Amino acid sequence: MEKSAAEANKFSLFDKKQWQKTIDFITSLLGRFKILHGRNKFLFAGGLALIILFLLINMISQGRKKTEGLITYKVKREDLVISVIEGGSLKALRSQKIINEVPGQRNILEVIDEGIVITEKDIQDSRVLIKLDSKDLEDKIEELRISVENSSSSYIQAQQNLEIQKKQNESNIKQAELKVKFSKIDLEKYLGKDLTSKLVDEKELNFSELIESADLGGEALNRKRELENQVDLAKEEVARARDTLEWSEKLSKEEYITKSELEADRFSLQQKEASIENAKLEYQLFLDYDFPKQVEKLFSDYEEALNELDRTKAKAKSELIKYETDVNSKKATYLERKNNLDKTKTELSQCTIFASQPGLVIYATSDRPWQSQDPIQPGTSVRYRQELLNIPDFSTMGAEARIHESSVEKIKQGQKAFVSVDVSDKEIFTGKVRKVSPMPDAIFKWMNPDINVYPVEISLDNSADFLKPGMSAEVEIIVEKLNDVLTIPTSAVSFSGGDAFCTVLRGRRIETRKIELGSSNDEMVHVKSGLKEGEVVAMIPGQMGYEIQKIPAEEKGRFDKNQSKTN
Repeated sequence: MEKSAAEANKFSLFDKKQWQKTIDFITSLLGRFKILHGRNKFLFAGGLALIILFLLINMISQGRKKTEGLITYKVKREDLVISVIEGGSLKALRSQKIINEVPGQRNILEVIDEGIVITEKDIQDSRVLIKLDSKDLEDKIEELRISVENSSSSYIQAQQNLEIQKKQNESNIKQAELKVKFSKIDLEKYLGKDLTSKLVDEKELNFSELIESADLGGEALNRKRELENQVDLAKEEVARARDTLEWSEKLSKEEYITKSELEADRFSLQQKEASIENAKLEYQLFLDYDFPKQVEKLFSDYEEALNELDRTKAKAKSELIKYETDVNSKKATYLERKNNLDKTKTELSQCTIFASQPGLVIYATSDRPWQSQDPIQPGTSVRYRQELLNIPDFSTMGAEARIHESSVEKIKQGQKAFVSVDVSDKEIFTGKVRKVSPMPDAIFKWMNPDINVYPVEISLDNSADFLKPGMSAEVEIIVEKLNDVLTIPTSAVSFSGGDAFCTVLRGRRIETRKIELGSSNDEMVHVKSGLKEGEVVAMIPGQMGYEIQKIPAEEKGRFDKNQSKTN
């Protein structure tokens, strides 16, 4: 309620207009007093004094009447607790939601009665909470089991084929490597190691020129020397045959030998000469044809062995990739079918839900009137991810309040809170802010689009057996505590033009004073300046009317009316 300073002045003890009339009246009497003489003058003075005394007594009496009936408060220093108070309800902070995790539509076969309290013994005995129809899953599992066995057999066979192919590849590569090794040995055997290494490295040598190489060795060198020796031997034999013939011719002239013996020596020379031609021809054929042909053949065999080794390795790699692909394909098929089997088994196990947490059984549709056409009961069809049961744990009782957006910024996690429930006027439970929702309540906003409230959870330090979820409660959250500050009731404050004022009693006088305010709760406000400790302020009519609960100030910061009144 706003009151102007002029309106507040109506509580002034001495009315200014009344004072002015009184002064004018006395002045007029004094004017007449000047024209009086003698005894009349004294009589007039006495009467004037009586009149002035009467007026003063009357005005003081009027001031007393104005201050009678005012409710006042003596300004003092005290601890001021700033809190946010909202209505709310009790809830279990830990609640298990039973949700249908089986895809598709399922019919409920059996369900535990609502209101039953799940105990630790029920958990140990694996008590059934709800059971869904699973006949189709059982049939599907049998089909998948056969499919998994077949795919497993194919997968194992593919693995074995892969191992066989690996060993075959190793054998083929080893044979190809031996062929390269043996072909090089043959080349070294024929040309020698030095010339073979030179030939293998350079690969551009003229095969016909290798016979003259100083690095020549092996069978080629041996054959060359053998043919050269044959030529030399044939030359020696021709020379001896020629000497023999010359000697025979001399002996024939002396008739020491017969003509037939001479002809024999001549024929022997001709044979030896023919032999040397054959030896030379054979040596030349070796140089021109046999040696380069053999070298090229052996070198070609070596290069072919190298190429064969490369082809064998490439083929082995290709075969390995083919068999590995087959293994991966069979493995993927096996795993897919096995996963389907495992998934179906899991779905089958999820058709029967056992007790796993203590608490009270509540059907999910109980607090949702719009779902009353599909109640949780045997025969009802439920869909995938539909909530079926809710099991709040009473050992984790707390409260939830919906805080208006104007106050939610003050609320922080861990702040102290007090919770009182309607069913018990005596007990006040302490707790702490557990969670502040970052988003406004969607259902409340849908019902009231212009109002945003934020759910705030309160955890209780202690609990009681009579506490049940859904009970109405009042939640007070302590957001700030000011120590040793000047305070006055909020009902002693009025506002005008954005400034705060209060009515201060100074003896028999009433004055309106501008003050600066700080934080406040529903009943008391911190005065930063404008008042002093011990001063008395008056309550503004119309600002009272609330009932103040008497709770220790060190805990609740409440204002006790009975202690606020002064005479």
